[in-house]
Amino acid sequence: MPGANRWLALVALVTAGFDLVVFVLLHLMQPEVDLLREPTSAYVHGEFGLLSPLAAAAVGIGGLALAVAASRAATAMPGRIGAGLLAVFGLAKLAQAFFPIDAAGESTPTGATHNLLGNIAFFLLPVAAVLVTRTVARATGRDHPAWWPATAAWLLVATTALVLAGDGLGFFGLAQRIYLISAMAWTALVASWLWRPRV
Repeated sequence: MPGANRWLALVALVTAGFDLVVFVLLHLMQPEVDLLREPTSAYVHGEFGLLSPLAAAAVGIGGLALAVAASRAATAMPGRIGAGLLAVFGLAKLAQAFFPIDAAGESTPTGATHNLLGNIAFFLLPVAAVLVTRTVARATGRDHPAWWPATAAWLLVATTALVLAGDGLGFFGLAQRIYLISAMAWTALVASWLWRPRV
C-alpha cells in the first residue's frame, strides 16, 4: 500500500479517536442533555459547546482522508462510487461544524442548514460504507473470511435504521448515539486496515 495512503489512514484514525474522546467528555461534562431524546448536536449550547463543532470538523476531515485513501485503493466502480459518497459525507460534516443546531424553541436558517447537512451525512455514510469496505478489505488482503468486511458495514446500516425507528418512537437521542459509535468503529476499522495491510 502506498505510503500516502498510510498517512491518510492515520489522519482518519486520529480524527476518529478525537471524536470518541469528545463524545465521552461531552456526556460526562454536560449531563443535563437528555440522552434518550436529544441529539448530540445539542451539546453545542452548553458550557463546553465549543468541543461539538471541533468534533464535527474532525469527522469531516477524517472522512475526506479516508475517501481519498479508499479511492486510491479501489479497483472497481462500486468502490470508487463509495469513495465519492464518503467524500461528500466528509464535506457535509466539515461544513456542519460552522452551522450549530438551533436551541430549543428556535428556528433559524443556521439551524436548518445544520439539519440539512446532518441528514446528507447521515444517509450517505452507510451507503458509502457498504460500497467501500469490501474494496478496502480486498486491497489490504482482508477479503477472507468474506463476511467480516460486510458485517462491519452492515452494522452501520442497521444502526441507521435504528435511528429512523427511534425518531418515531421517542428514543432518537439514544439511537443516534449508538449510530455514532458504530460510525466511529467503522472508520477506525477501515482506517486501520489501510494503515497496516495484511499482505
